[in-house]
Amino acid sequence: MVLVIAALIQFITSFIGSMIQVALPLMSNDLNLTIELANWISISYMVALIAVSIPLSRVISQYGVKKFTIIGVIVLSIGLLMSAIAPNIYFLLFSRVIQGISVAILLISIYMFVVNQISEDNVGSALGIVGSMGYIGMTSAPTISGFIVYYLSWRLLFVLLAIIFIIELVLLSRLDSEWKSESKQINIRGSFFYIILMILFVVGLTNITRLFGVPLLILSFISFIIFVKVEIHNSNTIFNLNLFKDFKYVVGNYAAFIAYFITFISTYILNFHLQYVFGFDSRIAGIILLSTPLVMVLISPFSGKLADKYDNRVLAGIAMSILLFVMFSLCFIELLPLYLLVVVMIVQGIGHGLFSPPNNKYVLTLVDDDDLSDASSMLTSSKEIGKTVSLATYNVICLIIIGNQAIGSDNIPGLISSSHFIMAISTVLTLSAAILLFYSKFHYDV
Repeated sequence: MVLVIAALIQFITSFIGSMIQVALPLMSNDLNLTIELANWISISYMVALIAVSIPLSRVISQYGVKKFTIIGVIVLSIGLLMSAIAPNIYFLLFSRVIQGISVAILLISIYMFVVNQISEDNVGSALGIVGSMGYIGMTSAPTISGFIVYYLSWRLLFVLLAIIFIIELVLLSRLDSEWKSESKQINIRGSFFYIILMILFVVGLTNITRLFGVPLLILSFISFIIFVKVEIHNSNTIFNLNLFKDFKYVVGNYAAFIAYFITFISTYILNFHLQYVFGFDSRIAGIILLSTPLVMVLISPFSGKLADKYDNRVLAGIAMSILLFVMFSLCFIELLPLYLLVVVMIVQGIGHGLFSPPNNKYVLTLVDDDDLSDASSMLTSSKEIGKTVSLATYNVICLIIIGNQAIGSDNIPGLISSSHFIMAISTVLTLSAAILLFYSKFHYDV
């Protein structure tokens, strides 16, 4: 029951984070939005999620994971229904903030639940299924939401997701177990400062092409340095900074960051390429894009079993090597005929399906039980920041190459050139993650 609940929550929350791109055109028309306001529908969600993930982790572990999971499901359902009935953009933005906060609660809670409620011999398989459902939700969201928005409406999309979470409440009510960690004092002042600096970071990064973007980004980095220096000398930190002294722990989170960076942006690029270069409509493009998540569904259980038997860093390193081939192939995306592009997407599904279970298990079981909430929140933050950074990077590249124009069939050469650059960056980042994973194993464990 724990596994079913966690897997479903992981899938839907990841789905929510990626579905909005398809619905934005219709939402903009219905609510008469400018481009800037339309972008804030995504930005408000990301800001809320990333800003509160770490501050909430100790609150959740101290007062009960099951209790906060139920709260998260209820609040998220309310936030989704608010979006469905939103009469204007400001009401919609408020509902997206509520969704971001509640998704942060759920993403932290489910990993803590799985690690503590499932036996050690099976935790790798369980984390594999749960973690991979995140990738599947993220990569299948454009397809599924595209059909719902096309044939029904964007408002009904939010309603359907809320109904699914009502089912989650029924499942949660059947759980008798609760998990709490050792009581730690909650650092309210540090949490508030962290939330502010993360808001500056995300807003600055997602608006880096605007006049105020770079100053906000610089201010966030300065604030982060001050924050770390203050927290080092504070006995009551919002996060156990000693975890970052472990090189292996840092590598695991860096690999998660890269995995979500390349997954999010490659899906973004492939969607554009299928529609603007091959000329498919959104429905056909979505069906083709399903090849990646479908393969992941098949690979993930197998990978989870491997994670319980073999070294997790070696498995994650092999998976990153497979993804390295994918990113390198996509550097030449315009040379790939459709059948080869599908092959690349299938290989990508194999790589991501193989990567997620061992890396999640590696990161979450590397720490003591008392630090599990911190490890879970950091893993969540690493993944979400990876998605945010990838999209911000791609936006900058498009601005430089295409300019401040709408992306469409008139800009295919510029679109392909932009794809070259972001895939080249993704290739280098993937290579670095693979090297570090193998290095952390064969250097530190010798």
